[in-house]
Amino acid sequence: MNNRFPAALGTVAIVFAWAATDASAHNALSSMYAPAGYSQDLEMRVYHGCKGSPVKGVRIKIPEQVSRINIEYNRDWDIETRMRKLPKPVTMEGGVVITETIDEIIWKNPKSPLPANGRYESFRFRASLPNTPGAILYFRTITVCEQGESFGGKMNCWSERGYRFDTGPSLITMPWVFQELFETAGSR
Repeated sequence: MNNRFPAALGTVAIVFAWAATDASAHNALSSMYAPAGYSQDLEMRVYHGCKGSPVKGVRIKIPEQVSRINIEYNRDWDIETRMRKLPKPVTMEGGVVITETIDEIIWKNPKSPLPANGRYESFRFRASLPNTPGAILYFRTITVCEQGESFGGKMNCWSERGYRFDTGPSLITMPWVFQELFETAGSR
């Protein structure tokens, strides 16, 4: 038995919610759940651009429950971060105390844009996950393509009270991802 990976009830569910400029970009997370209270290497894969338009940027919003982020270096992209203050100081490994953390990771200005089809790119980072078994963390992502100024998804989008929502492919064409997630967590 591997003590580092607790039983399903000790895991944290990780979900990427995405949007793409001018619709139809697909992103996927390499892991859908991880051990609560540990640091986890995560990889978001961008599989193609938007309606034939290459990818020129990717953004990931880090959930409030995540206390620390380390980003893998990528020679082909400029990497920017936006910071946020933590509600209270957090003591990390080795006794290091942090008072702020990364709130958003932005990959932009690629040396060569990710082609619209036929290739994928991985964007990797390590997240210190909350010690809250059963928690679900949503990493909102945005794929920026060369053409298109609006956000959308494979199926469409809708607006309500000034907010715009993507009804993208995960809700319609990838139900097994959510089924596996709920089965792992012991829920239907």
